Amino acid sequence: MLTKQRSRRPISLQYHLVTLFLFTKSDFKTVILPQSVFALSLVFSMSSETQLFHHRPREVAFRVPYMLIWMWLHLLVEDIANQTLSSSFAEDAINKPWRPIPSGRLTITEARKLIQLVVPVALAVSILLGSFLPSTTLMTMIWLYNDLDGSSTGPLFRNLLNAAGLACFGWGAVCVLLAGDIGSSDIPRLWLLLTAALTSSTVHIQDLPDKEGDKARKRRTAPLVYGENPTRWSVVILTCFWSLVCPVFWRVSFPSALVPLVISSSMSAVVLLGKSQFCNELGWKIWCIWVTAIFLLPLLRVSSG
Repeated sequence: MLTKQRSRRPISLQYHLVTLFLFTKSDFKTVILPQSVFALSLVFSMSSETQLFHHRPREVAFRVPYMLIWMWLHLLVEDIANQTLSSSFAEDAINKPWRPIPSGRLTITEARKLIQLVVPVALAVSILLGSFLPSTTLMTMIWLYNDLDGSSTGPLFRNLLNAAGLACFGWGAVCVLLAGDIGSSDIPRLWLLLTAALTSSTVHIQDLPDKEGDKARKRRTAPLVYGENPTRWSVVILTCFWSLVCPVFWRVSFPSALVPLVISSSMSAVVLLGKSQFCNELGWKIWCIWVTAIFLLPLLRVSSG
């Protein structure tokens, strides 16, 4: 039955482009958008430090498409690596049946051949764009998370790997925008470490809407190991904490400094008061908005003088 379905599969360019998009579809809001905001806001906030910043805003803007291509290529590597694992079938069949492999658009063998092509392309592009070190570091995180099953070893290590991977996306995006020259200032490095800490301590909110699929896959995620209520409260407390710390880091003035706290408070209400699948998914989406607002803080500092 499946063989017949594949034999009738269209082979048009549009079909293959859609297939590639479906691999990465669910991660645009969690990776591409927030990390693009992270990189752009940080780089343009650095433009006021004329003694440390040697790039014209027009030059940076010209490299934005390169940044998006770099991020999407590496996201494609991450998603194919994750979705070709044998343990992914049970999870994706429950949580995301529209993905290329469970929907029958691509076989595991075809997907593995595809990643063998995408990885060297991503590395070659990274050499050309000045982001080779972030690329190789990210590839290592992908290997640890997927091939060595780091995503299932426990909530703490899972969160650390997630945060490290996301930080590599932001790091690489900044390097692409600046053609590999991030300057001598310590602020970008400190901000990267701070946002990695923020992510590692709160990203387990993503496991609330995926708990049924994670259970089928036998993953040791925070809701399954510690229980739903401790997971919810930890996210609520820590997002509020970071909502206060990050504006202080950038010396953002009132009332702009309250924006992350308002968003995290809204997320807290959804996470604590509603425990349905809809509320779990909504809380995760608000978390993505909250992270994006945090990443905008460097620009708020500049605009508030």
